Amino acid sequence: MKNKHIVVMSVLVFGLNYHAAFCQWSKVILPPPPYGHGALPGRVVSLASDGNDLYAGTLGGNLYLSSDNGATWTCIDSGVTTSDITTIHVFKNALFVGAYGNIENATYGMHGSGSGIYMTSDKGKTWQKVSAGLADSNVYVINHLDSTIFVGTWSAGVYYSDNYGKSWSPANNGLTNLAVRTIASVGNRLYVGTWGGGVFISDDHGGSWAQSNTGINNPFVNSIAIDSPYVYMGNTEGVYRSTDGGFSWDLTNKGLTTTYINTFLVIHPDIMVGTSGNGLFVSLNQGSSWQLADTSGLTDGYIYCLAVNGSRLFAGANNGEVWSRPLREIITTVKERWEPVIANSFHLHQNYPNPFNPETKISYSLSSPQQITLNVYDGLGREIATLAQGMQAAGLHEVSFDGSRYPSGVYFYQLRVGDYVSTRKMTLIK
Repeated sequence: MKNKHIVVMSVLVFGLNYHAAFCQWSKVILPPPPYGHGALPGRVVSLASDGNDLYAGTLGGNLYLSSDNGATWTCIDSGVTTSDITTIHVFKNALFVGAYGNIENATYGMHGSGSGIYMTSDKGKTWQKVSAGLADSNVYVINHLDSTIFVGTWSAGVYYSDNYGKSWSPANNGLTNLAVRTIASVGNRLYVGTWGGGVFISDDHGGSWAQSNTGINNPFVNSIAIDSPYVYMGNTEGVYRSTDGGFSWDLTNKGLTTTYINTFLVIHPDIMVGTSGNGLFVSLNQGSSWQLADTSGLTDGYIYCLAVNGSRLFAGANNGEVWSRPLREIITTVKERWEPVIANSFHLHQNYPNPFNPETKISYSLSSPQQITLNVYDGLGREIATLAQGMQAAGLHEVSFDGSRYPSGVYFYQLRVGDYVSTRKMTLIK
């Protein structure tokens, strides 16, 4: 009988050790470039996923492709002569790469201006430089809205191309700060984050810009992300969140142990931030509070970029390091700490009917008397109605939303209870 106990205990211990060994981050160091730029891979500052392919760009001018979910990497930057790969963007079966700085390397025949935009349609086998018209070829970010590509430069503002990058034109009307660090879009709206000028918004495809910094103390922007109806901005102060489409901002740092935000990744309805110093944080309540993701195996707390490929989350760090872990593990470990708190607080139910025309019912449950606010937002994040507000008793509550005054489309309703927020989507069809 004793021996049986020993066997059972051994199996149990093995299972615990197995869990500890395999439920953790893994690291791959990008290989030296075979024809390279005279430098080993530096800080990994850009990641992009395209189907089964994952791309990584580094400070040092190295660009890599992995087609096996990050297990192995191949250098594909022959023909891209730059000191830094700052941004990677997939658009219409092509890869656009933003470059910053020049390479002078006689050994490899690389001279002159290497900054600008490079494009490949064959996964990096051949490259074409597509920078015609750029007043500043130091490109920091590439994004697109509909069929138009937008790029942000270090000193010449925003440029756009309607012809697949063959030529570029400025889009700087109203943009009073031309040091562009990030571009984001939702619907017909564009957001630009600048280095020193804060946030600018355009509702006419970049035809004009309006500065929108209400509530922002530090106008040096690192990143912007959108998960309607919310807009998020990260800088050295932490995370700013807007609930009105970017027209006003509130600092939402509860739970963050470092406030230097490098990058966002939206996994709706959750959002992640990569920081300088303390790794990865996750919010399950639209940024109202943050929890440190499980760091088992992660030895670098500096996360500069994030991407999902297949079922894994990838994080770019220093010294050519690409860290990865199954996405479900990260979300699950945070939810295990979070859901008991939520379950004991409130629950927001899906509206009924959905889709609706013109009226729908929204219900929510409170486990105890709570101060609440229930708002409705349009697809651009603009608040259009307040359905309930104030102290309410425990139990089930129900309100109606009448959409007869609003056009067909996607809307969001949000219940806020103290520091906790829950948001759901509903569709009005007329």
